Amino acid sequence: MGFFDFNRVDGGPTLYASNKTAVTVDVLEIGFIFAICILAFSFLVILPGVRGMQRLYFALKVFFSIFVLAVIMLGNFGMEWEVSEVETGVQYKAFHNEEIHATIGVKIGLRAANITLKGDGKHLNSEKIDYNERFWWGGERQWTQGRNFFGPFAGLVNREFREAQFKGLPYPILWIAEYFTLDGENIRWGRSYRLSGFYAHIMLWTAFPLWILTNILFCMFIRYGAYFMMLTGGVMLLGNILFAGLRFGPELKIPIGTTIMTFHYGWCFWLTLAVGLICVILGAIILFIDLRLPDLTGTFFGVESDPDEYYTVEGELTTGTVDISEASPDDSPKEVSRLVPSKNGPPTDDNAIYENYENPYRRRISTRGVSRFQKSRKKPVAAPRRRTARSTPSSGLHPDSAIREEPEAEADQGGNVAIQMEDIQAQA
Repeated sequence: MGFFDFNRVDGGPTLYASNKTAVTVDVLEIGFIFAICILAFSFLVILPGVRGMQRLYFALKVFFSIFVLAVIMLGNFGMEWEVSEVETGVQYKAFHNEEIHATIGVKIGLRAANITLKGDGKHLNSEKIDYNERFWWGGERQWTQGRNFFGPFAGLVNREFREAQFKGLPYPILWIAEYFTLDGENIRWGRSYRLSGFYAHIMLWTAFPLWILTNILFCMFIRYGAYFMMLTGGVMLLGNILFAGLRFGPELKIPIGTTIMTFHYGWCFWLTLAVGLICVILGAIILFIDLRLPDLTGTFFGVESDPDEYYTVEGELTTGTVDISEASPDDSPKEVSRLVPSKNGPPTDDNAIYENYENPYRRRISTRGVSRFQKSRKKPVAAPRRRTARSTPSSGLHPDSAIREEPEAEADQGGNVAIQMEDIQAQA
């Protein structure tokens, strides 16, 4: 025997014994969990950079949002919407009378069903019995029911069942998978699971963009974020209702060996239901608090008060002086017109009028509890602009000269009337 002759027969290539191993974990679920953990760890690294109580608020917001994302994705691709597991003695293969004692489990998801068979020892020529097979009825390839039987135009689960027969899978796996291929009379378990899974996965995919919009709106408009948070939870609850409500026909019970397999809802169903309820209730609580205590929600979400959320109550035209010493710098008037003399005499501090001014005592009235996002804040109608003479080299007039001349003319007219009255009294 030479150095390179190990496991070679008659000079042929090296041959190794077959080592069949069953799938122990769902790679897709583990991938989603790993991605979510990386995302959570990334936010955990930047958490020390947030100061004060905002660190706690930021952690609560981010980790709850990531948790909702994980539930949406795991619920959509998870295989534990309905589960069943029994231990029994069962025939191992067709045309063999030997029975084995094994654990048989079935996990039903939105797209497929997983069937596992694990023996408690070695049987039939020291073979290790450990099988995990998946039978699809929807997913990336198709969601159609297809024709009956097992031809090329049949449904996906029927064709995979025929492939499993050709591979020679153990008899218990084929026995359970055959229940999902039947489609006649009132025996339509495969059709009912396909329909309920299709609409449930549509609802969960709808919840995903709603979750994205919820996070965006919480950074801008808290009330809209609460609305979309309740909408996200409602869509998730609708997925649970469709999965449980679109099932028709008799309850699925599979007699196998000496026992009967009965199915119950798994952790994917209950987790999606619980998170949907939490989102609806929490969104309603945030909406209520935002109506009553807007400053509290603004502090928690880190959203500063928007200037557009307030409107100014303009003061009416009043006579007399306006004391602006008590007004704060923030409340200083934006625009104050010039002082116009009154008709009764020269302009004084006690007899003056402001035109088109903004009251320095303006009240900042919050509309967050009433009409926070109404855009119908009408501005007061501006007074018609007086026609002014243009300044030209020939006339030498100033644009405001016409405005200045009007009060003077009125004052002269008032003075002429007073002189005439004095002359009349002197003559009398």
